Amino acid sequence: MKMKTDNKKSEVAALAEAAFIAAQLVWLIGAGGFVWILRDGLGPDATGTTGVEALVRMFGMFYWGPVCLAFLVVDVIWWWRRRRGTPNDEKE
Repeated sequence: MKMKTDNKKSEVAALAEAAFIAAQLVWLIGAGGFVWILRDGLGPDATGTTGVEALVRMFGMFYWGPVCLAFLVVDVIWWWRRRRGTPNDEKE
């Protein structure tokens, strides 16, 4: 698959960005669904939670929440750098 980019460096950057977005989706949907199911436990010792308590349990289980926040921070930094233009973009 050939990407339409100006040079090899921007093609690698676009591929890295696509891979990072794919990793985020896998984590949010795949791991998030698994964490949501397991947050209250399975079997006869399972407890039911709703509302804010359910979200707090899900946030802390398997470090799902902190990893989501780390993804968000990286996304904001990436977006901010692309908006303002990095010095590497101005060399050409």
